[in-house]
Amino acid sequence: MHIRHLIVAAISLLAVATATSSLGAQTQPKAALNITGSTWPPYIDKSRPNFGVAADIVATAFKRAGYELNGKFESWPRTLEGTSIGVYDVIAAAWYTEERAKTLAFSEPYMFNDILLVKRKDDDIKFNGFADLRGLVIGVVDGYAYDEAFDQAPNLLRVPANHVIQNLLMLTQGKVDLTIGDKWAIRHELAQYLPTAAAQLEFLPKPVARRGLHIAVSRANPQHEKIVADFNKALAAMKADGSWQAIIDRHAKDLAQLAEQPL
Repeated sequence: MHIRHLIVAAISLLAVATATSSLGAQTQPKAALNITGSTWPPYIDKSRPNFGVAADIVATAFKRAGYELNGKFESWPRTLEGTSIGVYDVIAAAWYTEERAKTLAFSEPYMFNDILLVKRKDDDIKFNGFADLRGLVIGVVDGYAYDEAFDQAPNLLRVPANHVIQNLLMLTQGKVDLTIGDKWAIRHELAQYLPTAAAQLEFLPKPVARRGLHIAVSRANPQHEKIVADFNKALAAMKADGSWQAIIDRHAKDLAQLAEQPL
């Protein structure tokens, strides 16, 4: 065989090998992700269609990005700790803090939460700034990052509980002066567990904060940057083609029913 023929044959084999390698890289499936979250209706809840609006958005984005998900419900402390150390790859719904960002990589927000204070209607409490809350007892959920300014404000008496409903119950019983949380989560808890008490309570109109809701990926996963980037890309595409809004609209009836409840 002439030298020229050998060179042509070698180039042909290299081209085939390169094409095969590229095709394999394109079709190689991504590893399944272990995703977790705590029950937080109406956002994440086993009893709701597609496990709630937040879970629906997250699962759809990951599916579009080519990931399979293995999901498990945990308490919030186990969710946060387990993902921080790498037991789980992803938290489905989390608020950003600088402390959490040391062990978790956060996506762009896919929803926003309005954080409000709740009081008894008969109590003359106003909120224009944290100075107005000095000396008042405020029920909070242990481990929640409501807002950096609120969490660090001095002279606030915060009483931790494990669940939103515990704080609402203490509020109706006069054991705390206020509680705090996402407005839709509070509406859900009252409608589900304390429907007659809802008429006794009201939101203070000024929000404490508006928090972005993110996925949080464990930095213990060596692919955490790529996972976040893939999610962000899929989320942007969903917003551009209307599929994100379609999910919001599908769950809007759920929120409309809650909005009809007193509060």
